[in-house]
Amino acid sequence: MKYNFEDYNEYHVLKIPSLLIVLNIYLLKYFVIFLLPMISAIPFFKTLAHDQFHIALLTCSLPAVFVLISMIRRVPSTKSVLLIWFWKNANNLLLFSLISELVLLSLFLWFEIQQLNGINLMFIYLDVIFIVYLIRSKRIIDVFAEFPHK
Repeated sequence: MKYNFEDYNEYHVLKIPSLLIVLNIYLLKYFVIFLLPMISAIPFFKTLAHDQFHIALLTCSLPAVFVLISMIRRVPSTKSVLLIWFWKNANNLLLFSLISELVLLSLFLWFEIQQLNGINLMFIYLDVIFIVYLIRSKRIIDVFAEFPHK
């Protein structure tokens, strides 16, 4: 047995690692940045959202939405073949999301659509770290290989 008994949930599949949940939340950041000026009256957040948001970057977050939904619906009663497909391909979807964000940020900086600042540098750094994590982690591959069945 590769993993400890505590690593499995009540459906006898591997639990979703906390870092994977953090990664998915991180990838949803452009939805938060998009909504932030609408729900906040703080001028700093409005300026931050204006400087960091671009509709093309929002599209990079879409695969993470599908992965999040499949994380929530990862129970034996799920009958949706589409959700199971999203789960089985979640590693590739998350990698695509990270790589597309990295490419778009690099292009924005290259064509001076955005300026290189601490926030963009942090996003680029985290994208690279998470790409390495998704590629190197055997646990992530094993988690995405399992979907609970009745």
